[in-house]
Amino acid sequence: MSGFSPAQLKKLTGKLDRARVQTRCVEGRQLDYIEGWFALSEANAIFGFANWDRETVHLERLFERTRGEMTSCAYAIRVRIRVRAGKQIISREGTGCGSGSARNAADAHDLAIKAAETDASKRALATFGNRFGLCLYDKDQAGVTDRHSLEVLCPDGTVFAGELSPEGFCTALRKIIESTADQAELGRWRDRNADQIERLRSLAPELKTQRGEHYADVLVRLFQARLPVAVTAPTDPDHGKDPPQSIPAEISEVLQSFPLAASRIAYGPRIDKAALTFKTVRRLRDKAHLLKVGSLPCLICGRHPSHAHHLRFAQPPGLSQKVSDEFVVPLCFVHHGELHAAGSERDWWHRLGLEPLAVAAQLWAGRVAEQQSDARSERLSNSDEEGINFVSQ
Repeated sequence: MSGFSPAQLKKLTGKLDRARVQTRCVEGRQLDYIEGWFALSEANAIFGFANWDRETVHLERLFERTRGEMTSCAYAIRVRIRVRAGKQIISREGTGCGSGSARNAADAHDLAIKAAETDASKRALATFGNRFGLCLYDKDQAGVTDRHSLEVLCPDGTVFAGELSPEGFCTALRKIIESTADQAELGRWRDRNADQIERLRSLAPELKTQRGEHYADVLVRLFQARLPVAVTAPTDPDHGKDPPQSIPAEISEVLQSFPLAASRIAYGPRIDKAALTFKTVRRLRDKAHLLKVGSLPCLICGRHPSHAHHLRFAQPPGLSQKVSDEFVVPLCFVHHGELHAAGSERDWWHRLGLEPLAVAAQLWAGRVAEQQSDARSERLSNSDEEGINFVSQ
């Protein structure tokens, strides 16, 4: 008889999500409430954007006071909400008060009117049920879902931090990841909190980055970036598949001996972050090497031009970071696109019977030899100039 559809009735009779409940302290006591924007958003979602109206039926200024440069005022407003439910029009009213203070009198009145109007709208909408905050007037709050609390556990199983919101859980665990230097201990932190990370995914499915990635996946990647491959193997999506091809020992030594580029802010080379206490994976950047690899024929079909493709499995993943430029091979645009659409990169290379890491290492070894040759030529040139300067003196 209400005129609401079964789907609307299900939403109106459902419980209010605990995550939507805010708390503030008023004269020494705790007050639970929902925000005005959320109430209006729920009205749009349940009733429909064109199926409800809001009308201010009464507005009264309670007081206005100016002291020095500050103006303070308060308003009482009565709002009427009309909802079209089928062939019926349901009308509800609510009254609210609001105050505001500002140096500009117009700003003070604007703040007070908006606060009163929002308060009145929430009270009118609350008559439609729990989803609009009616359950908050109940002392036991039976119409509110259970608290979504998470806890960060220490490696020994004790609670490090409890009663955390999904956002607070992410912040706490991220700080632990960034501050833990010992990799074995960090692995124990990860294993102990793996269940809580999965629980985060179910408790807050909407907790995602701007790119649409859930924060549980972000935490997993942060652990992977800080832990060695051997420790992160169980969480590697390619775990259990063919391991990456090994690099010859003599080429591996050449890769490690490649000098760092000059610092842009101080004398000498850049800092090797892999040698720091809180070390990270060393990722070299060399535009000249990328251009040279891109000029080579495709490793699969020999087509020109090529792209310098970074072998993603060569190093542990990082947040928005490619692997080091030493792990690149030439691929034409056709095979480059095919690789990115293939899923597992290791399986793709395995089906072709190629060892891309060995190819990348040989190309990088040539780049290292070129750098060393240039360095020797520069030293000889400098020594010749010094000799000429000495003779001229």
